[in-house]
Parts: sequence; C-alpha cells; structure tokens
Amino acid sequence: MNIFYGRTWAEVNLDVLKKNVEILSKLSEGKQLAAVVKANAYGHGDVFCARTLNKCGISHFTVSNLWEAQRLFEHNISGKILIFGYCQIDEIFENLDKNFIFTVGDVNYAEKISDEALKKGVKVPVHIKIDTGMSRVGITEEEQLDKILAMSGLECRAAYTHFAVADSLDEKDIEFTNSQQQKILALCRKKGLKFHSQNSGGIIYHKDFEGDFVRAGIIMYGQKPDPRFPVPEGIKPMMCVKSVVSQLKTIHAGDTVSYGRTFKADKDTRLALIPCGYADGFNRRLSGQWFVTIRGKKAPVCGRICMDQTLVDVSDIPEVEIGDVVTVYSDELEGGNSFTAAAKKIGTINYELLCAVGTRVPRIYIENGVQTELDRYL
Repeated sequence: MNIFYGRTWAEVNLDVLKKNVEILSKLSEGKQLAAVVKANAYGHGDVFCARTLNKCGISHFTVSNLWEAQRLFEHNISGKILIFGYCQIDEIFENLDKNFIFTVGDVNYAEKISDEALKKGVKVPVHIKIDTGMSRVGITEEEQLDKILAMSGLECRAAYTHFAVADSLDEKDIEFTNSQQQKILALCRKKGLKFHSQNSGGIIYHKDFEGDFVRAGIIMYGQKPDPRFPVPEGIKPMMCVKSVVSQLKTIHAGDTVSYGRTFKADKDTRLALIPCGYADGFNRRLSGQWFVTIRGKKAPVCGRICMDQTLVDVSDIPEVEIGDVVTVYSDELEGGNSFTAAAKKIGTINYELLCAVGTRVPRIYIENGVQTELDRYL
C-alpha cells in the first residue's frame, strides 16, 4: 500500500473512458468528437484523460480558459484546443504559435482582435459563439455574424452554440432545444460555416441533429447529464473517491460528535475516523445524511463533515479495522453512494461534486486493468 493511501484518493479508470468514447463516437454518426476537458476534466484529471483521448484518436479538445489550454499544450497534448472563455487580447497574440482556437462572441471584441492581427500581419483562428437561448456569451443577429465574418484579421473556422436544456426530455424543453438548433443551422448553412451544437445531452437525446462536431462533456466521464433520464447502454462512470479508517473509538450514550454537536449517541456507538473532509470534496451538506461503505457495508456519517476528517458509525460492522478502505463516492452500488445520489440528496448536480474533488486528492489512473499512473497536485 502506497503511503498516500493513508489518506484520501480518487481512482480514475481510463479503460472505462476508452469504452465510453467508443460508444459516443458511434452515436455521433460521422461527426468529429471534441472532448470537453475543462475544469480539470470535470475533476478526473485533464492531462491524463487527454493523453488517453489522443490514443483513442481524439484531436479536438475544449477548455474554459487560456491557463487550461496552456496546461494541455505544455504536456504535449496533440490536436486543436478551443478556448470557450474570454482571453485578453495581448495574451491571444502571445499564444498564437500554439494549437489554440479562440472564441469571439461579441462584435467589438472581435474587431479589436482583428485590428491587432492586421497590424501584426497575422490571422487569429476563431470559432464564433452564437447565443441561441442561453443569454450568455454570443452574438444574436445575422448582421453581427456578417460583420465578424468580414474581419480580415480573423480566420473564422466554425461557429457554435450551447443548448440550455438538451439533457431534458420534457416536451417544452425539447421544443426549445429544437428551436436553438434551427437557429444556428439556418445561420451557418446560409454562410457556409461549419458548426457544432451538441453537448452531452445533445449527443444522446438529439443524435439526429446536424453539425460537424459534437462536444462530449460529462457523458464522456460516464455521468448522466440529467439524473432523471438514462444514458446509452455501456456508458459507465470512471471515477470513485476512497479513503481509509485512521482511528476507531467507542462513545457512550449522551456523547456528542463533531462541530455543533449535531449528533448525540443514544447508546454505545463505535466510530471510525476517516481522513476525508470538505477540502477533499466530501460535501459538508451531506453531514448526517450520507453513508460511506466499508467492507461492502454501509456506515452512516455522524455529525458534521469537517474540513479534513469525518466520523462514521461502524457499530454494525464489528470486523472493521484501522487501515480498511472506505468508499466515499462510487457508482458500484445500485442506488448507493454515487456522485449523482449525493447531488440529489443536497439539491445540486453531479457536475459540482465531480469538479469539487480537491487538488490535494491524488488521482490514481487505471489502464489495462492495472494502476499505471499517479497524479499528485500537492
């Protein structure tokens, strides 16, 4: 057992990622798959996931910001990297020698980039963001699109939009998604532009939509875009979070546990201390209403989850010993302690909990059935 196992770690199965990509590629019906690896690949580890995706033939990646793009570049990830977010204009030109594509979603911003490019005698590769209903980044009118396309300092390679409710199968939401698709389809066909619109929900619930690329995000990591609806057969989650039992103790009736004394024992209770807390991504809102698994059995959380530690009740698991592995989040149990179940419990989404797995939590990568890599941020 490696020494870092004495605390908390995440296991990321790259074999599952490969299988998920294979399934999604078939669903994409000839469109190129762009892998969304922003936010450290939704907590799974951007560099290691991107390397595996390169092995799968993926050559298009999307990230949120320039720092994320630079991280991939510095680790020799091959292919084009589309940056969704705003970049300062001077930084665009400082990074023009790299495999980055920048987003323009505003005429004035695009004009400033183009003017600077003309001064420098270069062209800036861009995708144009079209707002079709999210009311976030993006142009909304054909006139704005025409102005950007006419800018000589830009190399406009494609346009894209982002669906608001593609992960929903409610009738009104389907109508809204269809209207978003029709808007970008009409504009891009008219201008002869390549385009992409399908996010995870779009890929699995609207696979007949036209486009040149699809953007696989949370579905690529095996998680449901919407917990109410199924995902394609064979798609599986690829990450779990584990810890260990670091101490055992017995408290008596009337004793209280953790901050705020929110748990009070009504009988002799055997507690296990696990070195995992909200700084590791174990969400504090799960205090007193969640369980971990030890030796395949459920151990309820007692009292508040602390920054670095959590106490669980192991009274019904007498065989527990110090050093036993504790599963904090996993999809191994049907209806068990998955990221999705935890998110539902506290009124959030699995995206948030995945992205919240802390930087001090090492990621162990499993490939071809064995541990192959370890990524430690601290």
